[in-house]
Amino acid sequence: MNIVEYTSEYEYLAKNFKCGNSVIDKFLHDGNALDKNQGITYILLSDENDFIIGYYNIEVGRVDQIEKIGDKEIYKPMGGAVNINYLAVHSDFQGTMLAEIEGKKIYLGDYILRDCEKLL
Repeated sequence: MNIVEYTSEYEYLAKNFKCGNSVIDKFLHDGNALDKNQGITYILLSDENDFIIGYYNIEVGRVDQIEKIGDKEIYKPMGGAVNINYLAVHSDFQGTMLAEIEGKKIYLGDYILRDCEKLL
C-alpha cells in the first residue's frame, strides 16, 4: 500500500470507490477531488496500484475574528488553520486492522490519518 497525491491519472479508479456515504463518494467521483481550490487529495492505493482503498482531502485556511463596532464589522485575522475536508476508507476495508502494538489496535483509517498528520 502506498499513499500518493490524487491526479487525473487515477480518475479511472475513483468510480469504484464506495465508503457508504454518497457525499464523500461523490467528491472523488465527480472530479472535485482534482480541484486545488478545494484542497489537495491523497489516495491510499492497493499494492498493485489498481484500487483506491481510502483517501483524504486537506486544505489550509484562516481563522478570523469578527468584531462589531457600531454598525461596522471588523475582521481580524487570528491565524492559520488546517482543514481535513474528507477522510474515507472503502466499505470493503472498513474495520481492517493492520497491527496491534502493546494492546493498541491500528486500523486502515488510523494509517490514513497518520499520513494526513505528517502534512500538518
